[in-house]
Order: sequence, then structure tokens, then C-alpha cells
Amino acid sequence: MSATTIIAAERVGYALPAGVHSVGAVHSVFSCAVNLEIEGEMWTLLASDCAEQPFGIRLPVRSFEAFAIREGDGIHTRAGFVGVERAGGRLVVDCRAAPRWAPSPPDAVLPGFAARVALLSQAASARAWPSSRLMAHDAMRALLGESGALDGVLTGIVGRGPGLTPAGDDVLVGILAVVASPLAGEAGARATQAMRRALEGLVLRTTALSGHMLRQAARGLLGRMPHDLVGALAGGLAADELDCALRRIASTGATSGADICMGVLEAARAFLRSGAYKAAA
Repeated sequence: MSATTIIAAERVGYALPAGVHSVGAVHSVFSCAVNLEIEGEMWTLLASDCAEQPFGIRLPVRSFEAFAIREGDGIHTRAGFVGVERAGGRLVVDCRAAPRWAPSPPDAVLPGFAARVALLSQAASARAWPSSRLMAHDAMRALLGESGALDGVLTGIVGRGPGLTPAGDDVLVGILAVVASPLAGEAGARATQAMRRALEGLVLRTTALSGHMLRQAARGLLGRMPHDLVGALAGGLAADELDCALRRIASTGATSGADICMGVLEAARAFLRSGAYKAAA
């Protein structure tokens, strides 16, 4: 008889449905993360030092290598449990008592915004994929109606660049993190809807993992890193913490963190500055 291993989750994301009964399969396996495709959505088992995700389940482990999880392993969820059907026995993740992570968006853009933008640009520019800044600029021009149709511009961005989450997709996540923020107001809400409509027909042009990420971001479902980045630009950190936080975010992954920063920078200049004036009025 195969052994069953039960492990309690440390924290779950705010978008994870409670008590859902569904089936799925392991999509991809990494040392610090295991992606689960469940009923058309992507959930992620996260190691303890990973940043929270809206559909994330953080576990008290440093690595998943010892669990011998493989792509294609079956997944069953029910009543707060997530079961992984491994060759060596069932792994059951108990989410019932885990607290939920939810972002706390800032409610105003504080003075010093331009200096914070400059600091982020300095931290991220050298690390980003070479074309990320230009892609972010082109996407924002289209979104603001200053160039060609948004669909056409995004066609040249989605899926562009190396990696499981290509640089172009990371740039768009950064833009969505800003326009979906309450700080962006009604203009941001309209921009988010325009991005969502444009991306509907484009997500199949990129990797499956990145396509899920873009769909979630277009619905305003973003992880801790982009939320923290927008909050830092708004002025949510003390001065002595800001430089360290921005450099940590910019250095995440090979270029992913810095590419997200490029999108955030371009969108912030258009949407958060007006928010700052409104907040000060």
C-alpha cells in the first residue's frame, strides 16, 4: 500500500477557492514551485521563501525536490485539501487552517514620487531584457491612444523574449499592476478592461504558464511582488527600506523582476502621477 504524506499549508492566496471539489494535473515542477492546472486555472505550491500568489499555497519546505512530484501527476481537491497522486504515494496538502494572504493597496501617492521612479529605474534598467523598456513604452502609447491599435501592438509583445514567462509578458504584468491599482482611478479601470479585451485572443501566443499568468493579471489577480512594487512607488516604505526593496524586486529571476519593473515604470508615469495630484487636492 502506498504511503500518504500530509503537510499543512502555511498560507494560501486570496483568490484560492475554499472547499472546492475539482480535479486537475501537475503542469510543471521546479525546485521552489509546483504549478497545478485545475479546472482551467493555475494554482501554485510555493516553497516557504517564495512570494505569495493569488492562487498560491505556501508550504513549510525549502524545496520540492524530495517530494518526487512529476508533470502529469493527478490532482484532486476537496474540502480544503489538495491531493497529489505521486508514483511514491499520495501527497496531501491541508489548507483548512492556513491564513489567507491578501494585498493591502496604498490609498494615496505620497510626495517624492519622481525620486522613487528614478530609484526604481536605476535598480532595474541594467537587469531587464534589452527590449523590455521599448516594449513597455510601445504598449503604453497604444493604451493611451497615442499610436496604433492596442491589439496590434500587443501582438508584437506577448510571448516575446526568452523563458517560461517571456519578457514581453512580464512587462504587461507590470503595466496591469499599475492600471488595476485603485490609485489609477477610473482611467486605470478603463485601461485594465482594454488590456483584458486585447489579451483574450493573444494568450495562446505565449507559453501555457505565462498565458495563465496574463489571464490572472488582466483580472487584477497579481502576486505580492507587483503589489509591493506599486506600493513602494506610491510611498509605502520608509526611505531607508526603499532602495533595498526595489533592488530585491528588480533582481528576481533572470530578468523577470526587472522586466515587470519596466512595465510598472511606464504605467506609473502615466497613471500614478495624476493620482498624486488628486490625493493632494
